[in-house]
Amino acid sequence: MHNKPLAYFITFTTYGTWLHGDPRKSVMQKDGMPKIVEPNLSLHKQTLDKLKNQPVYFDIAQRRIVLDTIINHCRIKQRKLWAVHVRTNHVHLLLRSEGKVELVMEGIKSWATRNLRKAGHNIPKVWTTGGSKKYVFTHEKLKEKIHYVIYEQGEMMQYYVSEDYH
Repeated sequence: MHNKPLAYFITFTTYGTWLHGDPRKSVMQKDGMPKIVEPNLSLHKQTLDKLKNQPVYFDIAQRRIVLDTIINHCRIKQRKLWAVHVRTNHVHLLLRSEGKVELVMEGIKSWATRNLRKAGHNIPKVWTTGGSKKYVFTHEKLKEKIHYVIYEQGEMMQYYVSEDYH
């Protein structure tokens, strides 16, 4: 029997900013299993050529909208938000929820897209499909992940960290 996780560690990227073949590597589902895609310039160019709109990089106002949306989403849905850091091309967050992690992530992305559009940012496709969803089971790992999300992303951008984090 598995214990319930203390948190979900979720990461998702903005559309077109982390493509298959990218020098940073990527993950692709193959036969229902994740497969690491090694850097491949030809594959990267093919993937780039298939984009439906330009890659999405958030400015400060867009990052603020996404951050505020995540905070409000968690408050309304009664989810414990531990930490979130909205970057120019991705979002990291840690939260606790009774819902399925996939539905939680997709809900957050949908709300953020809607609020970006309400604010006049008419981006056709904001997010890549899916994202990384990991479980955190111990307080020690939770503290490590919060530290990673807030302090190990380079320049501080729009972020939130729970008062409960020490």
